[in-house]
Amino acid sequence: MDTLISNPPNIGVALSGGGYRSMLTGTGFILGMQEKGLWDCVSYLSGLSGGSWVLMDLIVNNFNITKMINNWDLTEGLLQGIPDFDITQQDLVSGMEEQFPYLKKRQELINTDFENFFNEVETSLSLPDCLRKDELFKRGIENPFDKIKQFIFHNGTLQSNSLIESFQTFREVLNFYIDLHLRVRTKKIQGFFVSFTDYWGEALLKRLNNKDKKFSAFANTVSFSKLIESNLKFSKFEAPIPIFVANNRNGRLKNVIFEFSPFEFGSWEKMLRLFVKLPYLGSKIVNGTAKICYKEFDDIGFITATSSSIFNNVLIFIWQKMSRSSLEAMKSVKAVMGLFGLIGTKDSTKPLTLSNTAIAPETDYAVYYHNPFFRYPNIDNALTKDDHLYLVDGGEDGENIPLRSLIIPERKVDVIFAIDSSSDVNNYANGTKLITILRHLEKLGYHYKIPKISKKRINHPLIFGCNAPSLPIIIYHANTEHSYPSNTSTFKVTYNETEVGAMLQNGMDIFNDNENIYYQNCLGCILSKRTLDRNFKLHSQFCKKCFKKFCYS
Repeated sequence: MDTLISNPPNIGVALSGGGYRSMLTGTGFILGMQEKGLWDCVSYLSGLSGGSWVLMDLIVNNFNITKMINNWDLTEGLLQGIPDFDITQQDLVSGMEEQFPYLKKRQELINTDFENFFNEVETSLSLPDCLRKDELFKRGIENPFDKIKQFIFHNGTLQSNSLIESFQTFREVLNFYIDLHLRVRTKKIQGFFVSFTDYWGEALLKRLNNKDKKFSAFANTVSFSKLIESNLKFSKFEAPIPIFVANNRNGRLKNVIFEFSPFEFGSWEKMLRLFVKLPYLGSKIVNGTAKICYKEFDDIGFITATSSSIFNNVLIFIWQKMSRSSLEAMKSVKAVMGLFGLIGTKDSTKPLTLSNTAIAPETDYAVYYHNPFFRYPNIDNALTKDDHLYLVDGGEDGENIPLRSLIIPERKVDVIFAIDSSSDVNNYANGTKLITILRHLEKLGYHYKIPKISKKRINHPLIFGCNAPSLPIIIYHANTEHSYPSNTSTFKVTYNETEVGAMLQNGMDIFNDNENIYYQNCLGCILSKRTLDRNFKLHSQFCKKCFKKFCYS
C-alpha cells in the first residue's frame, strides 16, 4: 500500500471520434470514473474528433465534472439548417481515397467554392435586415441559400420533408453563417489563411455556449493556453492534461499525428520531434528563430475543429448518396456544401474591401500559418519545407482512438482507458480501429499482442499489454448497448433531454461493465500492476486470477 501511495499509477484516458455519440458516451464514461473515485487519478486525457468536444467542454467549465454538457444545447443542430442524417455500414475516416473516386477532384472544386462563399457572405453583410428574400433576385443579388434550395427541391432531386421542415427561415440561416463569418473575417484581414475549418470552429464555440443565452464561457478569451492559465483546478494539479490530436497532410503524409497540449504544439514523430510553446502558435518562425510573434492564435474552437474536421468530409458521403451520374454528383456536392453554408455562386460580386490573398491553398484542411518548424535546421522533409501546416481530423487515417500520444515513453503512462465510439458495425465499435493502431504501433517498435476481432460487437472490456512491462496497459472499452442503444449516427446532431440522459447512463455502464463487481475489484489489480512490478512487489492470488481472466495474451 505504501508503494502505491508514494508511487501511484500514471493513468491516461483516450476518447475516440464519433460525433455526439462519442461525446455523450465519453462524458458518461468520465462520470462513471468520477462516481468510483477514479477520475481524480487521471493524469492525461487525449481526444480526437467527437472526443475532442469533451476536452473543450471540460476546459471551459474549469474541469468541473458536474457542469459537463450543461451549456450544450443539443436540441439545436450543430450547423444551422442541417438536419440529422444517418450514414451506416461505412466508417467515415478510413480509406476515403479508395472508396470515393471523385475525391481526387474535389480539392479544386472546394478551393474555388470556398473563396466564392467567403465573398458571398461578405456581400450579404451589407443587405438591410428588412430585405425580404423574394426581393433578392429583383435586386440582382443571387443568394447561395435560395439558389441551393431551388436546385434541391425544384425537381424532387431530394424527397425529404424533414429536410425542408428543418430549414429555418432564410434570415436565421443566413445570419448564423454571417455570425461565424465575422470572426473568420477578422482572422483573414490580419493576413492569416482561412478555410472551412475556421467556420466549423466558430460553430462549435457557438453551440457550446448556446443553452443559457446569458452565459458566456468565452467572455474574456477563446485562447486555449489562456483558458488553462486561468483554470483553478488545473493550476492546483487537480485536473488531467488535455491533449487534442490531429493528422498532418503536408506532402499527402499518412499516419503523422500532431498534438495540442496546454503547453505546446508539435509532433513526436521521428521525422520532426519538435514543439513550439502554444501561446506563440501562429508566430513567424524561420530556421528556428522567431521573426514575428503573435498571441491568441491558439483558438480552442479552431483547435477542436481541426481535430474534428470529419464534418468537412460529410459532403463526400452525401455526394455519393445523392448522385446518379458524375455530372449530377458535381451539382449535388455543391448543393450539400450550400446547406453547410460553404459555397457561393461563381458569378458573385466580389467585395472590394478585402484582399483575397488569405484564402488557404487547400481550404478543405485546417491551415496553421505560420509553420513554426519552417526550414528548421537539419530537418528537411514535408513538415519543414512549407510555411504552413495542413491538419485534419485526428481519425482520418483509421487511427480513430488517440492512443499514440499517451503511449510515447516520455509520458511514462502506466494504464490507458481507451473508449472507442467508432462506427464499425451498425454504428457500434468492434475493435477494428484498435487493431489498426496496434499494427501501426508494431511498426514503430511498440509490440502489443494483436487480437483477432470478430464482426460482432464487444460487450466487455479487453485488456492488453499486462505482460509487456515497457508499455502502458490498455483497457479497451467499445461503445455497446448496456442500458440504451447507443449506436446513434455520427451525424445525428440533435438529441432531446431523454436521449442525452440515456446516452450518459450507458457511458457510465460501459465503464462499470454493467455493474460487474468482480471486474471492478479486478480493475484495482490492473491499475496497480505496473507500480508493483517496478518495485518488485508480489501480487496477491486474487490479482493473479484477475490477470489470467482479463488480460489478453
